[in-house]
Amino acid sequence: MAGIIFVLFLTYYGTKWISTKTNLASSSRYMNIVDRIVIGQNKYLAIAEITNKYYLLSITEKDVNIIKELDDFQLKHEEEKTEVMDFNSIINKFLKK
Repeated sequence: MAGIIFVLFLTYYGTKWISTKTNLASSSRYMNIVDRIVIGQNKYLAIAEITNKYYLLSITEKDVNIIKELDDFQLKHEEEKTEVMDFNSIINKFLKK
């Protein structure tokens, strides 16, 4: 029993350590994916911010292409985003019906 608990402990902290290392390796000071949408299996459209300019990208298994530079693109501020309902309010909404 102690062996199982030890293995679970090592697994938990090992994956936590690995995730911090991969997050550090995948971060960039000059590039950021602002938004991404799946349009097919292994096919995406993405908006990337590169040195304060925004680009529309197509991403597939084989390549990444810049479709267009977005000259007039502006990020939505947090207060402009649509309200996200929490789980309890969604359940209560359906239970009332």
